[in-house]
Amino acid sequence: MEPHILVADDDPDTCDLIRFFLQAAGFRVSITRNPAEVLYLTSQEHFDVLLLDNWMPDITGIELCQRIRVFDQFTPILFCSGAVTQADIEAATLAGAQGYVAKPFDPDVLISELRNAIKMA
Repeated sequence: MEPHILVADDDPDTCDLIRFFLQAAGFRVSITRNPAEVLYLTSQEHFDVLLLDNWMPDITGIELCQRIRVFDQFTPILFCSGAVTQADIEAATLAGAQGYVAKPFDPDVLISELRNAIKMA
C-alpha cells in the first residue's frame, strides 16, 4: 500500500510541484492550503507523514504542528519551508516535528526525508 502524505502549503504552485514529485515516487498525496482543514483531516484520517509549510495563513506551521501534537503524538511531521533560520528549525523540532527541508527543495532530498520519517514511525 502506498504511503499517504498530507501536504499543507498555501501556495498552489508549490502544492502542484510537490504532488507531482511525490506521486511519481509512489506516494498517495492529499493537499490542503487551509490550516483549519489540516486539523480536521488529521483528526479524522490516518496519514503516514504530514508535510507542513511554516508560512501559512492565520497561523504558522509551528503553531499548527503544536495543535496537531495535542491529539496526535505519533504521525511524523516534516516541514518544507522557505523559513530556514536555525531558530525556525529549532522551533519546529520543539513543536514536535521530525525534520525540516528548505525551499527551494531538491525533490530527491524531500522524498528521502519522507521515506526516512515513515521508517522511523
